[in-house]
Amino acid sequence: MPRNGYWIECVPVVEQSQNDITEFERMSERLYRATAESFPDVKEMAQTPDQAIEKLRNRLKNIRADYSRTGKLLPELDNPVRPPDRMRSVMGWISVYVEFPDKSDKAG
Repeated sequence: MPRNGYWIECVPVVEQSQNDITEFERMSERLYRATAESFPDVKEMAQTPDQAIEKLRNRLKNIRADYSRTGKLLPELDNPVRPPDRMRSVMGWISVYVEFPDKSDKAG
């Protein structure tokens, strides 16, 4: 299977200083943080995992375009078969492989 993308990991972010609120209240106010190990300084936050992942996907597309325009090399592409496990122990962890097909692959 060709490598043409990166794994995005998404985890819930809970402020631990809010000890007096119920778990239901904490869940309704929860934010999710999406990161990609290949881009350690790039993070996105949103109110749902889907929103956080989509925000990071769009940001990675922009980064990819900037790197291409300036001639910078992108980090090595991730293996699409094996998801990362650096956050696997975090309750609510989600990992999604985001593909970035080559422009030469597009028809037309």
